[in-house]
Amino acid sequence: MPKKSSIKIIFLGGLNEVGRNIMVFEKDNNIVIIDCGIMFPDDYMPGIDFLIPDFYYIKKNAAKIKALVVTHGHEDHIGAIPFLLKEINPHTIPIYATKLTLGLIKSKLNNSYTSQSSGENLLNEIDPSKKLFIGPFEMEFFRVNHSIPDGVGIIFRTGIGNIVHTGDFKFDQYPIDGKVTEYSKISNIGQEGVLALFCDSTNAEEKGFTLPERDVGKSLYDKFEQAKKRIIVATFSSHIHRIQQVLDSAKKLDKKVAASGRTMLKTIKIASELGYLKIPEDTVIPITKIDDFPLNRIIILSTGSQGEPLSTLRKMALAEHTRVKIMRGDMVIISSSPIPGNENAISSTINMLLKQGADVFYESIAGVHVSGHAQQEEIKMMINLVKPEFFIPVHGEYKHRIQCAKLAESIGMGSGKVLVLQNGDTLKMNEHVCRVSGNITLQNIYIDGYGSGNTEDIVLKDRKILSRNGIIITTIVIDSKKSEIIRDADFVLKGIIYMEEFENIIKDAKEIISENVGRCFKNNMTNTQLIENSIKESFEKYISKKISARPVIIAKVIDVAGI
Repeated sequence: MPKKSSIKIIFLGGLNEVGRNIMVFEKDNNIVIIDCGIMFPDDYMPGIDFLIPDFYYIKKNAAKIKALVVTHGHEDHIGAIPFLLKEINPHTIPIYATKLTLGLIKSKLNNSYTSQSSGENLLNEIDPSKKLFIGPFEMEFFRVNHSIPDGVGIIFRTGIGNIVHTGDFKFDQYPIDGKVTEYSKISNIGQEGVLALFCDSTNAEEKGFTLPERDVGKSLYDKFEQAKKRIIVATFSSHIHRIQQVLDSAKKLDKKVAASGRTMLKTIKIASELGYLKIPEDTVIPITKIDDFPLNRIIILSTGSQGEPLSTLRKMALAEHTRVKIMRGDMVIISSSPIPGNENAISSTINMLLKQGADVFYESIAGVHVSGHAQQEEIKMMINLVKPEFFIPVHGEYKHRIQCAKLAESIGMGSGKVLVLQNGDTLKMNEHVCRVSGNITLQNIYIDGYGSGNTEDIVLKDRKILSRNGIIITTIVIDSKKSEIIRDADFVLKGIIYMEEFENIIKDAKEIISENVGRCFKNNMTNTQLIENSIKESFEKYISKKISARPVIIAKVIDVAGI
């Protein structure tokens, strides 16, 4: 039995946001990391691909890390693993995950990530029927239903009390793969006694129970049966159960399925090889063969359900896809719900598809999606099964976690026993004690291009300014030795709305810049950088007064005397 020393739990992400999930469990100078995901950007993050956790605390304590344990294979739980392994010695941290999750993680890592120098495996499959012992941590797992197979919750058995982490979950009484949530394990630990429950909060605002996945299968079959031309289904590539139902419906209706999108193809390959996806015989065809069959026999499985700029569906909507051009009468089914921040991108994609003549079905007007997260009654059921002394909502925006906290209080948990935390909070736990002992300041780490590194907040601020106000570049050629202007200022305008009086504005601007350079010569100022700063200052004042905007001004002085 582990000794009765306190436990620290540090939240490096997953609070105040949907995504970027990562927690650090620390005991007796041993650390186990739970999940390591990314968060997708919103409309206020121009040019950003995704965000990853701030790994400063992990790097600082790298010698203490014993393992990374992953609850399931969604990007918001595994997407940042390659970035974590770049920050620390990758051959010292074994990863533990269930079979499918491990397969998805492996596809992200290079071949050198195989074994430690000691010979211990770095990629280790979790068997939910067996306990896992890592340093002072004793972990037990229970299967949960979610929108991807092979998800698990975790039970930490410690000397000070049991801790339960639900992972992402919902209660589906008849799941597609037949693997029902392991209620008995959850109930048993509740009878044994639980110090704290960390609970998925994503759908805490939604009343009732989450509908079963099979309901979507029925809706998809009905839509497929009604279709007169091609069908395009956009969903998350990781939604194996949804893909399975598309394939099964296609088989019953004698239709062919072609997958489009790199991640979709990769995930289908991994899931089928590992036995999580059963591909019906003579149903799947390459995308290059879709023209060999009548339109009403074709189903295209696509990425892009979140309106991602480089996704297959977005390219179709923009008429930029090399293989698929939207035709009038095509049926497009967007089988997902919007991740917060993606609403505008999804709406834009739907509008473009409709303008091209497609019939578009999506969550709010058709039963083509159900969530993978627990709604209010399921959250209450989880609390009642676990019977925790303390309750901590996780995985969600602040509003989701506040609502989740209210649910716990509504079924009898005292307000002093419900903790709504923030990213960076350090939770210290002891027997019958659970309190915030401090907060680590975390930075937003933006990834701009895979593996390109971090983008600082100031760069993001500059991008917002550029997107709102545009940029003006002015260039002037001088001879500093002769104190002469060789060529008057030229201007390049980007992102500036054209105005009728612009010709006069540019004419006046040239005179202002020439006068400015003349004053510099009179004051014996010949340093090009100083002249550029002087031009920039005077031009900014003039242009902001004339067009009521503050574009970014770049002044370039070319001195032929130095050539």
